[in-house]
Amino acid sequence: MKFQEILDAIFPSEINNNIFAYMPSDGSNSPQMYTDFWKDIADKYGAEFRFIDNTKENAVDEAKKLLESNILLITGGNTFGLLNYLRKSGLDNVIKKFVEKDEFVLSGFSAGAIVLSPTIKSAEIPTGNDPTDMIDENKVGLKDLTGLNIIDFEVFPHFDEILDRKTLEEYREQTPNEVREINNDEYIVLGS
Repeated sequence: MKFQEILDAIFPSEINNNIFAYMPSDGSNSPQMYTDFWKDIADKYGAEFRFIDNTKENAVDEAKKLLESNILLITGGNTFGLLNYLRKSGLDNVIKKFVEKDEFVLSGFSAGAIVLSPTIKSAEIPTGNDPTDMIDENKVGLKDLTGLNIIDFEVFPHFDEILDRKTLEEYREQTPNEVREINNDEYIVLGS
């Protein structure tokens, strides 16, 4: 899928009065250039832009901004850190409420896609030729790897057919869930 097609899916013409919530995986620690990039895109689509900081604990204001929005993008980064931030801020449950809306678009790439699944265990899979090079490192020591369970399949991000096919097939044998691979240019986009 080309990036323009992804943008058209994230900002569908069928939804009016678009309010775009941008949630970088590491909240306020995200480089400003990415926020500016997504703000410019929101402007091009005529959407109001809202930055959602998932690093705030008990993020009441962030939850309000998110629930007032109808489009949410969760970006990539460290999957374990992202899920940890979502749980500490309470935004994990707010995202689950967000997808109950009549009109919404939820999009994620890399870590932002993995957290939507039943488990983030795929983030522990080795990638490429080095068996010690994991997709993500569990720097926060997260024990409970249960995802948000918004999608009913797991995500293998940054998939490279040559480097990752064997690892993916081995992982598929270990998990009861369907596993879908996405490359660096693909997003998971859900909507109602």
